[in-house]
Amino acid sequence: MRLFLKKILWFSLLVTGLLLIGEFIVRSIETSYIYKAEWLRKNGDKVNTLVLGSSHTYYGVNPSILGDSAFNLANISQTPEYDFAMLKEFHPYMKNLKRVILPVSYFTFRDPVLEEMDRGLCVQYKVGMKLPLHSDYSLYNLCLTDFKSYSGRLRNLVASQELNRCDSLGFGLGFDLSHRDANWKMGAKERAKDLTQDSPGRASVVEKVLEELTDYCRKHNIEVIFITTPVWSGFREAMNDGQYREMRAEINEIKMERGIRYFDFFSSEDFTDEDFHDSDHLSDIGAEKLTRMLRDSL
Repeated sequence: MRLFLKKILWFSLLVTGLLLIGEFIVRSIETSYIYKAEWLRKNGDKVNTLVLGSSHTYYGVNPSILGDSAFNLANISQTPEYDFAMLKEFHPYMKNLKRVILPVSYFTFRDPVLEEMDRGLCVQYKVGMKLPLHSDYSLYNLCLTDFKSYSGRLRNLVASQELNRCDSLGFGLGFDLSHRDANWKMGAKERAKDLTQDSPGRASVVEKVLEELTDYCRKHNIEVIFITTPVWSGFREAMNDGQYREMRAEINEIKMERGIRYFDFFSSEDFTDEDFHDSDHLSDIGAEKLTRMLRDSL
């Protein structure tokens, strides 16, 4: 019995050691989060326009086309709380920052906090970007917490697959029209359903965060631009009209109270099927078109 327990103990120590070695390796692998944080800390003084937000701007606004020394700091599922936290974290490195572009989407005022949606992404912000939203002693400061991502990154390293999926200015890669699913239209109804929340959501909380963000920018002479990116017509047909009206009412109230420019491309007829990668994300062609339209509007 004693020998058996010793074997169990040694096996446990071996597994723990391997996991900790894996933790060290995973932390050293560059991701888009690590890349963006390091780039801004080294080159932030070159940035005049900063793009924040979720996947809608990550894949939808291309800084190289926008010009004006722009950088894309948007990330998948990024909520307004994380937008504001990153703005405050990296602003000291961006002494020439003049403008912030922030998306307002169908789900903006109803999505739950990121910690409830995807704990793994919270790890990326804490470990990869060193964002001080969570304690150094929290589980968010451990890649092992998100074991799926942890093991996946190790597998990708062995397979020599690239993990940094953004370009040199932070624009998201992989949504090329050539990579679009042949049946992409079929997912519109399900996608709209996934982004629809029956409860009132966090409207008051998100509104307060956006107000604090705009107040911060005003204090530092930074212009805030709100933008709603296009969605495919099939998505609009399947969405909840009440949730959409709520989104429009909330952002229009903030816009009017604070005199912020707002560019709404949600139902724009300028975008055709080839401009979409899926029902609510633009393809590379659509992103080029949107960015040029936004540039001309600015």
